[in-house]
Amino acid sequence: MKKRLRLWKEDKSMPAKNKEPLPQDDAYLQIWKIEQEHSRTRWNVATFFLSISFAILGLSFDKDNQVGLNIFCLSLPDAQRIIGLLIYWFGYIIFVQFNRYSTFLRSRLRDMEKQKLVSFSFQSDAREFMYSKVRAAFSATRLLLYFGILYIAIVIILALFASPPTLP
Repeated sequence: MKKRLRLWKEDKSMPAKNKEPLPQDDAYLQIWKIEQEHSRTRWNVATFFLSISFAILGLSFDKDNQVGLNIFCLSLPDAQRIIGLLIYWFGYIIFVQFNRYSTFLRSRLRDMEKQKLVSFSFQSDAREFMYSKVRAAFSATRLLLYFGILYIAIVIILALFASPPTLP
């Protein structure tokens, strides 16, 4: 990490203290601020829906909830788990939609850097660091996808093996 910071400080693409900023620096920073705010909103919205999903999953284990009520041939806990799962995937889809716009903004920033319209290269450096071969498999979008698949498996296992008996 220290080596990476040292290399970053020595990077010629970083503006020197006596170097004049390029005309597009302000536009770049404005786009960067928009992307940062958009990313913050993306995570807030996704976190809201994921939290609701997990809260519903947790409520499905409530002992007082284990009544013989059936909804569409499902026990109440199974119906709650499926609803929680649907909310999870709704949150994931919203996350992916927000991420598409963030990706668009970041690509515009990288284009400005490649064309040397700005005096720094934050997005290009960040992309190089974040998407190395090892880290690419662990992007937030992929981790949420993997966890969603695990969530499906857990709901299916609980539906098959942990369903409470229904009253006749």
